[in-house]
Amino acid sequence: MMFYALPRELVEKRASYLKLPRNMRPIMNSEEYWGMIDNDAFLELIWDCYAWAAWQYILVPGKNGEYKPIPGDWRNYSGDFPIWRIAYTLVHHFKQIMEKRTNWTLQRLFDLKKDQELPWLGWGQFSNIVAVMTEIAIEENNLQPVIDETWLHRQNADYDGSSTVRRDFERTWNHSRKSAPISIEDMLENGTVVDGETLYDIPDPRESFENHVASSMQIEQFKGKLTEQDRIILHMRNDGHTMQEIADKVGYKTPSAVKKRIEKIAAAYTDFISAEYSDFLDAHTK
Repeated sequence: MMFYALPRELVEKRASYLKLPRNMRPIMNSEEYWGMIDNDAFLELIWDCYAWAAWQYILVPGKNGEYKPIPGDWRNYSGDFPIWRIAYTLVHHFKQIMEKRTNWTLQRLFDLKKDQELPWLGWGQFSNIVAVMTEIAIEENNLQPVIDETWLHRQNADYDGSSTVRRDFERTWNHSRKSAPISIEDMLENGTVVDGETLYDIPDPRESFENHVASSMQIEQFKGKLTEQDRIILHMRNDGHTMQEIADKVGYKTPSAVKKRIEKIAAAYTDFISAEYSDFLDAHTK
């Protein structure tokens, strides 16, 4: 039933499972369908989707004591980060919650008539269900104190890849252990005391960085790294052409191939800007 509660957008990540009938009768009489279910890939799809969705609703303590969603992209964090492990642990509790508190039970599958199918849940419906189940599972199992302590005692190894979120953490981590960690946000808003001297009116390097990017042709530098085909794709997309029109122009067989290429270009641009921002911070926040 946890599979049948997934929205189509998530099942498409393993598109072969879109063909599983949404009625148990055809499945019970098919070795092919049973083979798909009795498979690690089926379990991974369910656990990964629910853990990822739960991650969006796990709250961590902020610097002012308020609770907030985990900041930054989920890909900024290592798979070994304990809060990721908690997200996967929650999935086990979700199964129990669905069976005891909702009508999405196994029996519902067998109550369907031969010509009936379980409807696909919309993305909003699924998100609401996971949000409620996450809150219930954390409260019933008293997991919030564990989450709080994990968040407040993060380690460098809890981050993955290169991102401004990781760089901000590393800069805090590398401050003197003799004084409390300080952040740019705190200094800008309240000032802070360093070596007995109160600091105020510290310029925000991110604002300067935005001006730096706008005034120093950073976009043109990035474009210079692109192939002629990629530049055509971006230009046509910016002018409002459809994916099919772009595919016809650059020789791609399908519009989806254009979409995937645009996503790769966007990811490369994110990495480019992150690297530029890190370099700028190195030069202006020493």
